[in-house]
Amino acid sequence: MSQQNVDIVRASWDAWSRGDMDALFEFYDPAVEWDMTHSYIPDMGVFHGHEGIREFFRAWGEFFAEYHAEPEQFIAADDSVMVRVKQAGRGRISAVGVEMPTYWQLYTLRDGRAVRVAIYRDEAEALKAAGLRP
Repeated sequence: MSQQNVDIVRASWDAWSRGDMDALFEFYDPAVEWDMTHSYIPDMGVFHGHEGIREFFRAWGEFFAEYHAEPEQFIAADDSVMVRVKQAGRGRISAVGVEMPTYWQLYTLRDGRAVRVAIYRDEAEALKAAGLRP
């Protein structure tokens, strides 16, 4: 099941890369939680459901004229998949290009769909949450 989950998460990233939002939202369970409380911007909080994720995408997009995120590594962990993500962009107001720190996404899957996505700035914290470190 672990490799199957990695393949499912990888396919969601492929959908993101080609801008296929229908396929991406098919991957998210209707009751999905998108948790930013462990991220570089923890005060964004937790977003709920498809509309919550759309709200997050809109809020995040307000910062950038251009934004790129790409996965660098996928790690299987039981019913979860951890993804190391590289990101860069160009500020909407400043027009300055920035390469931002790497972050980790922890996807919890049920029946082939993401029921939770938690964003971590700290790799050790993400590994612990995934059950890969004590």
